[in-house]
Amino acid sequence: MGHEDGKLIPVASARKIILNSVARLGEEEISLESSLGRVLAETIKATRDVPPLRNSAMDGFAITAAATEGASVKLPASLPIVRTIPAGDLPGRKVDHDKAVRIMTGAAVPDGVDTVVPVEQTSVKDEILILTEPMPPGKNIREAGEDITSGGIILEPARQLRPADIGLLASQGVEEVSVYRKPEVAILATGDEVVPLGVEPKEAQIFSSNSYSLAALVTECGALPRQLDIARDEPEHLTEMIKNGLKSNVLITTGGISMGDYDYLKDVFGRMEVKIHFWRVAQKPGKPMTFGEKDGTLVFALPGNPVSAMISFELYVRPALRKMMGHARLFRPTVQAVLEEDIRKKRGRRNFIRGVVRKDDGILYAKTTGEQGSGILRSMSEANGIIILPEDVVGADAGDMVDVYLLDSEEALSG
Repeated sequence: MGHEDGKLIPVASARKIILNSVARLGEEEISLESSLGRVLAETIKATRDVPPLRNSAMDGFAITAAATEGASVKLPASLPIVRTIPAGDLPGRKVDHDKAVRIMTGAAVPDGVDTVVPVEQTSVKDEILILTEPMPPGKNIREAGEDITSGGIILEPARQLRPADIGLLASQGVEEVSVYRKPEVAILATGDEVVPLGVEPKEAQIFSSNSYSLAALVTECGALPRQLDIARDEPEHLTEMIKNGLKSNVLITTGGISMGDYDYLKDVFGRMEVKIHFWRVAQKPGKPMTFGEKDGTLVFALPGNPVSAMISFELYVRPALRKMMGHARLFRPTVQAVLEEDIRKKRGRRNFIRGVVRKDDGILYAKTTGEQGSGILRSMSEANGIIILPEDVVGADAGDMVDVYLLDSEEALSG
């Protein structure tokens, strides 16, 4: 059954238990066009040099630099233009040292020449190239294999594919890549007090915002959400819904794990023989956070309060999903920032405080979003970071350096 019900497990221990329970999913072959953001599951070696031949970096004229030695306005070098080499054509025969060829950007450079003069630095009269100053060798020529050498490793496993990687793979003629599979994540909201969108709530009911925020978080980290209907506060219905959810790689539930008379989730998990690793975590918000397993499916029972559910997802579910998908970096970045206000807390639990990070003259500052109740969803909407206060402190003062887990790095670090 794991940790006893009354004991609060530390945040670090909870993360360790979860991540030790997670294995990467299998691999699948997908088209290069659909691979952006996926995690590579294979080593990619180059099968050809890029560029395959030495080529011109400019539109201009390929010449032998020595032929321009001593050139001046009074005594220019005059080189007959013997032919034109467009991009995509073979370079053709060797060029005599006192001749020139017109060449386009990307075109193969023939033997016999050692530099390319940009067209804007030249003048041409009657197909004679006229140069009024000496030209150095080796200019504007890209050597064969300068970018990629055949046989070399260009991408390694666990890399999340970015746009430049897609171009790199395309340069090697790669049409399909092996990536780690995306987990399917079933999302089950519980409770008679919540209703789905499209249903008129009674006076004491609310819309199931957790269903939608959690589905969005699952999508954002690259996994596949599967929304289930809302489970009623009735053990048989809850059991059937959980059986359905256990068909996915991961099951997330929200609500039903506190101490109320209608919180049946604990009993249902027991009857279904879900192996529970821990029930509660020493954190605020999100203390009633449960993790277990059943026949290879990971089970996360998150609190019902919207903020608690989202923060618990960030701390535990997101890194687990990323590990399943093969990511090397499991967590969002954490930075240090100067606290702009006093914050007080009780000892014993790690506090995760919704905050706003700003950058001013290269220094990061953080302040809270205001009221920190676990039902104030707006505080998550306004936050770009989570201020972390450790278990053993009673708060932090304005001017202190604090750790901040960044929810939106782009917004927090710009400025």
